[in-house]
Amino acid sequence: MFGHGKDGGKDGMGGRAAAKGKGRGGRPGGGFAIGRQMTALIAVACLLIGAGGAAVMLAPHPPQVLAQANANAAMTIETQQVNDGRSITISAEEISMAPVVAPRSGMVTSSNCKPGTTLASGQSIMSIDGAGVLLLATAEPLWRPLSVGEKGADAEGLNNALKAIGAGDVSGDTVTRATIEAFAAAADKAGVTWDKSHNAITMQDVAWLPADGVTISGCPAPVGQMIGQGQPIAQLPAMAGSAKAQSLPEGAVAGERVIQSGDATLDISEQGDVADLAAFSRTRAFASSGSMQGGTRQVSVQWMLKNPVTVGVVPASSIGTMNGERSGGAQACIVVAGGSENTTGDRAVGVNIVGSMLGRTYIQGADGSIPSGNVRLTPNAGGCA
Repeated sequence: MFGHGKDGGKDGMGGRAAAKGKGRGGRPGGGFAIGRQMTALIAVACLLIGAGGAAVMLAPHPPQVLAQANANAAMTIETQQVNDGRSITISAEEISMAPVVAPRSGMVTSSNCKPGTTLASGQSIMSIDGAGVLLLATAEPLWRPLSVGEKGADAEGLNNALKAIGAGDVSGDTVTRATIEAFAAAADKAGVTWDKSHNAITMQDVAWLPADGVTISGCPAPVGQMIGQGQPIAQLPAMAGSAKAQSLPEGAVAGERVIQSGDATLDISEQGDVADLAAFSRTRAFASSGSMQGGTRQVSVQWMLKNPVTVGVVPASSIGTMNGERSGGAQACIVVAGGSENTTGDRAVGVNIVGSMLGRTYIQGADGSIPSGNVRLTPNAGGCA
């Protein structure tokens, strides 16, 4: 028994010793591994502490925008040229254009007809049997021979057309000798042979042009073709019979206005009427607009000042409102600074807002003048706030 117990004791002690030795020797270097882990943890902690300290040391100063704004801040009122451009829609009545027809029969011996080119009153478009064809934009086609002494609307239209192209200082509803000489001068300038000893201008001498400055859309009479009197020699596209703005923007800067479409700039009346219909009909905007029901086209153009004006430029934040003495309602205003920090001399100025862009507001005084000096960024004087 005792021997067994002793042996067992030995075994127990030996087992514990073995276990202890196994703990140290079964996992070799276990104590060193724990030490390495602790060292790594301490190193990481040091790095984090160092990074935090560096972040604190290198952090930028708080931005100034977080600081309280200066209620008395001001800046100089700048000036700039603007044309006050606005987008408007022109309602244009579309009308068909009669073609240019041959004034006499014969063979086309030369031609200047090309689609896309412009026909002008006083020029020759082609030759028939070697003789040029003079174009004239008269109020109505010539329908009879006009000799010296003839009177009528057609005679007046002939005189006006000759005067318009600078052929002579002729006017009135009567054909005079001056009319004959002016027609001879126009024919000579266009390279058309015509004897001024003639006492009458006949239908065979002139090809009627429905409007000065129309564009050719087709050339149905090539060189070498036999044509008859009245046969088309140049096709013309539809044009505007009238053109008027649907509405004009309110609050626009006063002044003479024009419309712009591409490279074309045309006058427009205060009521929104376009006068030069031939030129308007040649614009890309008109050509690309489709005809609506009833033969009306809606044409988008830019409506702007003919002569740009000078305006003041101020920050949008400087615009306030005050009671308008004239209108009885709210009036836009700014506060012009009387001094850099001293607000005693500040004064409110009523303004008209011409436009704005990217936080900058364009202004004029009520009389069209430009306020000068410095403007308070925050209006608060003289009832302007």
